[in-house]
Amino acid sequence: MSLINDMLRDLDARRRPPPGAEEALAGVRPPPLAPHPRRTVARVLALVVAAGAALGGAGWYLLERQPAPRAPAAPPGPEATAIDSHAAPRSEDGAAPPAAGAATGKPAAASPAAPAQPVLRAVRVLPAGEGGEARLVAEIEGPVPPVDASRTGDGARLRLRGARAAAGLAPSPGGPVEALELHEAGGDLELRVRTARPVAQVAVRLLPGTETSPHRLELRLTPAPPVPRRAPAATAKAAPAQAPTRPATPAGSGMEATVAQAPAPAKGRRTAGASARPAARAERAGPGAAAQAAPEAAPRMERRIRPPTPAQRAERAYAQGLAAMRAGDWAGARRAFGEALEAVPGHPRSAEALARLELRAGRPEEAERVLRAALAAQPGHSALARLLARLLAERGELEAAIATLRRALPGSDAALYGLLGALEQRAGRPAQAAHAYRAALAREPRRAEWWVGLGIALEHLGRSEEAVEAYRRARALGLAPALERFVGERLAALGR
Repeated sequence: MSLINDMLRDLDARRRPPPGAEEALAGVRPPPLAPHPRRTVARVLALVVAAGAALGGAGWYLLERQPAPRAPAAPPGPEATAIDSHAAPRSEDGAAPPAAGAATGKPAAASPAAPAQPVLRAVRVLPAGEGGEARLVAEIEGPVPPVDASRTGDGARLRLRGARAAAGLAPSPGGPVEALELHEAGGDLELRVRTARPVAQVAVRLLPGTETSPHRLELRLTPAPPVPRRAPAATAKAAPAQAPTRPATPAGSGMEATVAQAPAPAKGRRTAGASARPAARAERAGPGAAAQAAPEAAPRMERRIRPPTPAQRAERAYAQGLAAMRAGDWAGARRAFGEALEAVPGHPRSAEALARLELRAGRPEEAERVLRAALAAQPGHSALARLLARLLAERGELEAAIATLRRALPGSDAALYGLLGALEQRAGRPAQAAHAYRAALAREPRRAEWWVGLGIALEHLGRSEEAVEAYRRARALGLAPALERFVGERLAALGR
């Protein structure tokens, strides 16, 4: 123990400053410590958290002071809209609002007691909306009652279930609203609205009130569009028929003057009874008045549906045939074209389409029969004549084909003259071929193949100069490669 005590005294002596050291260090202050980095970050975070808490508290305070959002308006229905007010109002996300004082923990401020029964305080008519729409606003205090709205013959009816009207309430009409009536029956309050025009649609929208303002119930009545008046049928003005009367009879003879009534316009029409009443009054007034009271025949309007004409039926069947062809229904197309030919014998477009269908099906004899029947009903039709001539030429019947084309002349169809020139050329008659080609080119001068045909016919006739000119005209208009080579060979052979 003594050794330990000696060591402790020695350490204590070493810790003491030397004599005079305290006076030398009296004015010396230690330098300020540098801030620790971790402590600086902690202070900054603390300041950020404090600022965020202050902003959050301010935002919460501002949100608490804003009024509660109103319920969105229900879309108007075609007939009527019913409102159920027993469910508590909810916010936009569907959650029920917290009770007063639940968020802050403080007791809610005492509010004036609301009436246990809904009370209709006022009904105002707003200016007419677009298209003459009638608009009304009803102010209700207390709980919101269930509302039923419906149309009536002369306006609309609004029923507030379990509500009553305030004492002395007498709403005034205005604008498109002609009358407003309040009726209490069976514990419900009914508001009847009469408008100047029939109502087509009734729409109701509820705007919930606050502690200081009542609920607002908006009613919109959309008028029906006006019915256009139909113009009366034009009728010839006839002189009023005068009822024949018998000759005047002496007084006291026991005979009475009679008036023959005009015939009734139609059985069951109200005008018959109306026209009989003036005649009866005239008979009671006396013979002279009866002759002057013969009524005029009331004009009648009759709606008659005219059946389609044969031409209309043919065009309709032709259109059905084309639609069937596009759909690949060949049997339906053949049937439709046949109906068109039955409605109008020789209907050109139907006959041509049906003939092409028969050729497509490998029945040329049936196609020829259709074309000959159509040409018999429509002689001189160029398109039908050309189709029949091609059919006959393919079978080698050139003379019959040429005769078919010549029976369709004279005409203005350039294609018919061009086909006639080609067939005359094949039959070995270049003069007739040249004449037909010139007639075709007079109508359509820019057909290069017809200029080539004319050149061939002229070359066979020995008119080389004219043939060369025809070949050159054809080359200037542009030719297919095969015809271009042929024309080049003929020009070379003619030394040009």
